Order: sequence, then structure tokens, then C-alpha cells
Amino acid sequence: MTSKQFFVERIGAGVASVWLEGPENHHLARVARIRAGDEVWLFDKSGRRFRAEVEEVGRDRSRLRLVGPAEEATTGLVLVLGMAVIKPANMDLVIRKATELGATTLVPVVTARSLPGPSGAGGGKVERWRKIALEAAKQSRRTAPAEVETPAALAAFLARDAAGRRLYLSENGGTPLRVILAEPERPGAAALLVGPEGGWTEEEERTLAAAGYEAVSLGRTVLRAETAALAALALIAHFWSP
Repeated sequence: MTSKQFFVERIGAGVASVWLEGPENHHLARVARIRAGDEVWLFDKSGRRFRAEVEEVGRDRSRLRLVGPAEEATTGLVLVLGMAVIKPANMDLVIRKATELGATTLVPVVTARSLPGPSGAGGGKVERWRKIALEAAKQSRRTAPAEVETPAALAAFLARDAAGRRLYLSENGGTPLRVILAEPERPGAAALLVGPEGGWTEEEERTLAAAGYEAVSLGRTVLRAETAALAALALIAHFWSP
């Protein structure tokens, strides 16, 4: 399905029309094949969304007229995913699907068993991940793209100010996630940490617990890292999103 939602860095107050350039214009003109007179949606980093009419479609840029007031970003669950760096194709999948599932911030985390070498440290892939997240935001009609941060060591991730509930997936037991999600009080923010394809080391699990992260389990079945991340995110988004 081709999205009819396009990203503009910033749409200022009182602006009547905007120019779409670069990859977004290519998407509009060549991929979605939008024509003059068609109506589309525009969104920017602030989370606002605008209905717009295409006035002119050009090879290098297109002009769009705003035809309605801004739809302000809705206040939802602030959901941070710390994902241990895994194989490139699987990491791409997590970035894409986590964005669709409502993650607001995605942090690739370097752990003891992360993929070694340049790719394990993120290698030049951050811009690619940001592009993937933007495309996923457009496809799922989110009002703001997820923020993809540069890879961080586990200690650096744990040092950040994480509001709300702090959870990490563990193969060594922990509270079933379904039990936590059944609690009557829903947090406004949550952070979820998912380990690499070898799991957490014992030392890392002790460090996570000391940092206030609760061990949670998805059941007896051992899931691949990317499967576990997306299963947990889907459950959290379903039960905790307003």
C-alpha cells in the first residue's frame, strides 16, 4: 500500500503552502503518482498533521497548499525501545515494525553479545535506520516519526533518564509480561530492553536489575531477538496505549 502522507521538516505558523523536495517529492511524483488537484497529508517533526492540496507537481519539487488547520499530535504512550544490535536485516525489521507499533524512540544498544565489528556498533547504518523509521511512520500514518538514536553502550542507555515503567526481556525467568500488562494502572511512559541473539550475560542481568529494570518473560518458548522485541511491543502498545 502506497502512503499518501509526506514528511516536511517543519511547517511554520501561518504558512499557506509548502514545497516538497528531495526523496519526498520523488515519492509523491514517481512512486505514489500524485497529480495536481489530489489531496494528501503532510506531517512534520512537531507531530502536527495537515491536509493539503497538490497545486503543482514538478520533477525536482512540488507545491502543496494547506487546506485545513493543523491536527495536533495526540498524547500517547512514550515508549522507548532499547534493542541490542543484531544482524542487519533483522535490525532493519525491528526498526520498521517498532515504528509501526508506536515506539517513540529507538536506541540500538551495544551489549556483550551484540554483533561484533563495525556493523555491531551501528557502522553507517544510523541514517538508513532513520529513513526506515520515517517510511514506516508515513505508511502507518503516525503524526510524528520515531526518533532513532545513535548506538549506545548498555551502561550509557541505563544512565539515561527513563521515565515510567522499565522492563527487560529475560530468558531466565521474570514476571510474565501478561501479568504486568493486566495491572489496573497504565503508565504514561515505558522503556523496554531486548537482548541480542545470545541473550544477556549474568553480569548484564545484575546490572539491569540494579538500574531498576524488571525482568519479564514472554513464556517458555525461546524466541529470536527480533520476534521477542516485536511481540512484546505489540502487547505493550495494545494494553498501555490510550
